[in-house]
Amino acid sequence: MAGILGGYSGKVGPVVGYVWNGKPCVRACPQWVKNPRTAAQMEHRKMFKQEVQLAAKMSWAVGTTMRDEARANGMTAYNLFVKLNQHAFEMEDERLTVDYSSLILSVGNVASVSLKSMEWTSDNVLDVRYERGTGSSFDHVYLYAYIPDLEQGFLAAPAYRRDKRVALALPDYYAGHTAHVYLMVQTADGRWSNSIYAGEIALDERVEEPQEDFAEGTSTPTNGTEFAPQERKTAGTSKALEKEAPPPERPAET
Repeated sequence: MAGILGGYSGKVGPVVGYVWNGKPCVRACPQWVKNPRTAAQMEHRKMFKQEVQLAAKMSWAVGTTMRDEARANGMTAYNLFVKLNQHAFEMEDERLTVDYSSLILSVGNVASVSLKSMEWTSDNVLDVRYERGTGSSFDHVYLYAYIPDLEQGFLAAPAYRRDKRVALALPDYYAGHTAHVYLMVQTADGRWSNSIYAGEIALDERVEEPQEDFAEGTSTPTNGTEFAPQERKTAGTSKALEKEAPPPERPAET
């Protein structure tokens, strides 16, 4: 719905124009708003604001894995993330605390994979091996690593399910921090699995013998190139994406 001369944004008389999910909308201005500003209400508002901020910091994962599910439910990906993860959030001394082990980064009925091993190598590569489980050999397996200390996350370009291995090369300055790691599976037609928490790993600064070269047909880590989430990749590539947040969707008011 839009105004007489098309879509608009802002207040005109008793109505307000705005855009929601790319659609121009109008609504009446409220005549009166009940806003007692109780302690509980203000606590909830602070918590919601920080939850949305966390979703924005994890935008590469949230925007990729939750976009379609959110649109199907008339929500933004950020709002869906907040809705699904209320169990993982608490406020402590006016700061949001997060149980990263119970965060949900994707939802769906696609068969997931199971973690076999996870290692941080001397050449700053997060190397994850997994059991492929059921499903198509050509399903894509995504690896996402979030570093709370730096409030940044990386999403690796996907490996194929059949590879049983996905790797993520991180910049040198990430060494010395701790990452929380997640795995998600996507089918060729865009359906997702439930995400799994692979665990917490220290990105230690250490010197050791380099690992063996990646075998042919497995995911070889490289740095710094963006990819379109729906683009199909050639088997054997995995490119690290630094968190460059796409334009954030405007969260719904509560």
